[in-house]
Amino acid sequence: MAGEMVRLRELAVAVVAPGWRWRRERPAVGAALLFAGVAVPVIVALVLFASLVRGRSWVAISLDRSVLGWMLVALAAALVSRVAALVLWWLAGERTRERIGAGAIAALLAVVPLSVGVVDVARARSDIAPVFTPTDGDAAVFDPDAPDPATPATTPETTTEPPTDVRPTTTEVPERGPRPTIDIAVPSTSAAPLQKPQRPRSGVDPAAVADVYNILLLGGDAGPGRSGLRTDTMMILSVHTPSGRASLVSLPRDMRGLLFPPGSALEARYPYGFTELANAVYPIVSANAGLRSAYESDADIRPGVVAAAQAIGYSLDLPIHDYVLIDMQGFIDLIDALGGVTVRVTKTIPMPGNVPGAKHDYPPTIGPGVVEMDGTTALGYVRSRYADSDFQRTRRQRELLAALAQQVSIGDVIGRFNDVTSAVGGTLRTSLTPDELGDVLAVIGGETAIVESVGLVPPMVDIRNPDFQHLAEVVGEVRVAIAQGTSSGH
Repeated sequence: MAGEMVRLRELAVAVVAPGWRWRRERPAVGAALLFAGVAVPVIVALVLFASLVRGRSWVAISLDRSVLGWMLVALAAALVSRVAALVLWWLAGERTRERIGAGAIAALLAVVPLSVGVVDVARARSDIAPVFTPTDGDAAVFDPDAPDPATPATTPETTTEPPTDVRPTTTEVPERGPRPTIDIAVPSTSAAPLQKPQRPRSGVDPAAVADVYNILLLGGDAGPGRSGLRTDTMMILSVHTPSGRASLVSLPRDMRGLLFPPGSALEARYPYGFTELANAVYPIVSANAGLRSAYESDADIRPGVVAAAQAIGYSLDLPIHDYVLIDMQGFIDLIDALGGVTVRVTKTIPMPGNVPGAKHDYPPTIGPGVVEMDGTTALGYVRSRYADSDFQRTRRQRELLAALAQQVSIGDVIGRFNDVTSAVGGTLRTSLTPDELGDVLAVIGGETAIVESVGLVPPMVDIRNPDFQHLAEVVGEVRVAIAQGTSSGH
């Protein structure tokens, strides 16, 4: 009996501290097993803990492929060392029924959980691989002051004729500095030459907004039963990095007339302004091989994103430093994976028709009051246009993102790690790093960070014939306001 207890104790030591049993008899084997099975996992755990102590976001840690890679190494080392220790323990004694039973129990308690951990982390690392698009240092997705792109190769489509419903508009030059005028002529019987719209100028001194970082937030509507992806949500999140002050500027999906940089493929087709809705830039580029080729980037950013960033950045005269693209259909799975989200709804919201991929029927209305939403209900909440207007949807989308960013905890992610990473991998694409994405979520979820929230919507803008010179000035004033800590007045 005493001998059996000794063997069981040795088995327990082999599971907890593989290699300890052989530190004297086989020093090299014992040291190797102890290093792999104990030292490596402890070192990785301490490094992760130190990252949290230094203030690194747990969101960034959980979505960092290099961190997941080190976790995978630690789990694999722990697994291999314990399997080796159990084999050595088995070979060192007799094959009795008791030892077989004890070895099987030890394998179930140690080997199986570690094996599951290895598989889960490897799967998570694979799921998030497409999310983060590496960029070249500080290179922006679009910079209006960069040299004009080379003229693209001719594509089969013909150049779009100038729209016939556009009336001449003139923007007066403000006193604070020179501005070019926008002068789009209308076809006339005298066959006067047509003028292309001039580049909008914000009039902002670049030095005044040097610390303002602009991120294009795109929400796509792709999903089951839908062809392509339209960017129904388009926002510019600007952050003044020294102070943390931020602004959110939204563009309506049905704005027409977006402008494209001279020499670009879409400018060649739409020289007088985009004749389609603003949310059509992405699918038009994505669906055409010639345009996809023209908008391919060295950073491997989707051509549709590059085209949308160029159009918005050029039309509003601001650099787009990074982007985040969220598939709103895939957002259902992400919110469900996180256990839902609670939102304070200020009034009754009539729900829209169910979208393909919805997991249950919508109720006729939700709110007012505190509403607990799963992914399907949350998507209906941000899609509804019946409660107010298409322009108010952006406010609800921001409220939902803010609530989600505030409520999600590290326990939620750890408890549903595989579901969360799988949903993120199918939902999110960004040129941000994991740390930058964590910072953006913190800004969106902060109660006081966003000090300017502006919608480029009526009556400020005629969405059928927008004055982009005026809009560029508005966006410029918003950026200056967050840099200086003042109010833009918008």
